[in-house]
Amino acid sequence: MPSTSTDHDRVVRFVAANRFPFPGQTDWPAGYTTIANSGSHVIDTPDGPIAPDIVILDERGQPCRLGEVETAIDAAAVARWAACSAVADTLNETGVKNLFVYVPKGLAADALQELDDNGISFAGLREWEVDGETVRVTPFLTRGDRYDHQ
Repeated sequence: MPSTSTDHDRVVRFVAANRFPFPGQTDWPAGYTTIANSGSHVIDTPDGPIAPDIVILDERGQPCRLGEVETAIDAAAVARWAACSAVADTLNETGVKNLFVYVPKGLAADALQELDDNGISFAGLREWEVDGETVRVTPFLTRGDRYDHQ
C-alpha cells in the first residue's frame, strides 16, 4: 500500500517519541528537547525555508540533530536531506552529521544511493512501515553511533 500523509505524520510522532531518546537511554544529553516539528523550527535554504520533520534542540535551544521522514525519494527529499545535514552537528563517534533519514520499507537502498551520490553526511538511515496501529522502524545503516543502530 502506498504511503500516505497520515502514515507520515504517525511515523514522525512515533520516531520523535521513541527514538530521541530511545526508551531507557541513560546517556541522552541533559537539556536536549525533541520536537515533532510542525513548522516552528525552519532552516533557510537557497530554495526557501524548510521545516525538518524532527528537530532536536541542544541545551541552548539550537537545532543539533534532525530527522526526515519520507513517503517517497525524489529531488525535493534529497534537497531537504542536504539542507538538514548542513545544519546538524557532528557530536557522535564517527564525526558524521547527526541527520537521520526514515524511508518507507523497501526504499532504503535507493535512499542510500542518493545520499552517497550527493555527498550528504548522515548518521542513520532507517526504514519504516505502518501495519494497522503499529509503526515499525528498522535500522538499515548507521554511520554515527553504535548505540543508534536500534
